[in-house]
Amino acid sequence: MFEKLNNKLTWLAVSLALASSLTGCEPGSDTQAADSSESELASQNGLSMLNGLSLTNGLSGNGLSGNGLSGNGLSGNGLLMDPLNGTKALTSTSTLMNSTSGRSLVSYIVKCALPSGHSITKKDTGGTSYTYPGLIGTAPEWEASTCGTTCQERMSACLLAHVNTSGVHIPIWIDSEGAIGWGQSTDYPYQEGSFFGNVFVSPPVAQYCNGKDFDSGTVPGRLGANSNAPYTDPFGSTSLCSAYCTAHGTDGFDKCGNYTHVVTVWRNFDVNTQYKICNKQNTKCLEVAGSSKTAGAAIQQRTFASAANQKWTITQISPKHYKVVNVNSGMALDLTGGSTNDNTALIQSSYSGTASQQWSFQSLADQLGSYEISPPAKTASTIWPASGVATDGAAIQAVTYNTNDAQKWYISPL
Repeated sequence: MFEKLNNKLTWLAVSLALASSLTGCEPGSDTQAADSSESELASQNGLSMLNGLSLTNGLSGNGLSGNGLSGNGLSGNGLLMDPLNGTKALTSTSTLMNSTSGRSLVSYIVKCALPSGHSITKKDTGGTSYTYPGLIGTAPEWEASTCGTTCQERMSACLLAHVNTSGVHIPIWIDSEGAIGWGQSTDYPYQEGSFFGNVFVSPPVAQYCNGKDFDSGTVPGRLGANSNAPYTDPFGSTSLCSAYCTAHGTDGFDKCGNYTHVVTVWRNFDVNTQYKICNKQNTKCLEVAGSSKTAGAAIQQRTFASAANQKWTITQISPKHYKVVNVNSGMALDLTGGSTNDNTALIQSSYSGTASQQWSFQSLADQLGSYEISPPAKTASTIWPASGVATDGAAIQAVTYNTNDAQKWYISPL
């Protein structure tokens, strides 16, 4: 009976690769050290205050789509009918305990279900023991009892909120009712979306809706950039959660559809992701002229060719202030002479934290996915190719924003 359940869990087990820290733990790792690191990260970011929770997501979507969501999902057959620390669930002969992906599933279920300081220990067929610590505590009752409807829905929202269809580990902030709690963080300014459903029933229900910033600060494998996602939007992909869900102030949502256990995800640009920054009007992308690694080299536009001088990293310095660094040169986007006057040329320079090296990204609500890129010292200004021309090699300048499409930019993860 339990082996049958394990087969039904394949859609999740294959893909659970929760990153245990921000230092590059490999997906599916069983190491205790990584689990400890994640607990420390979470407590520093609000867990003990119950006002939101910072985690990493990295659950590859490949095993989630097409391998069981059309079937029985995480339905009963023992796992829900027995405590996590009981003798019937997760036996040593189960496929979950005898594969890396299966143990990753167990690890992730325990992290979602149990609070920090609680754990379960299970063995594989060789007698090797694995201890899985709790972290979030969305369903603490499951440790010693069965998992009822509330437990299932809270667990479902927690699991879905951490899916990353590319398997990349991205820091996120989550808030919700229950153990997670409400609250925001300036380190995660963009409301990506909300997740809800019940993946334990047959057929499983895995749903989401877009947050107001789903197209901002886009990161690999998440809303706005994902593919082969295991969840669906019951309201229509062009709609936002706010049109269909009951808001909990400015945080997340108390109810979406028939579900009252909703996890809302907040994110930021990912410091480990490379981006291309391309013009809305002419589709050409920012680059450092001549692949120069010299301070003072001009910033220009060119058709994207995946060259290193066309790739950028984006790192938050303070709320709404970011540094933009070229992958090839390691130098930062800057304004000549620190000037914010119209027609000031953009250059690269070694990052020193000056105001002219910091940028804000204003997402344009009426044109999803496009940004006004401004120096915070002059938010009415933005950047564009000189005189709005569409030619390769055109210099990029700062100019007063006037809604011209040549002054709007798409920022896409590579």
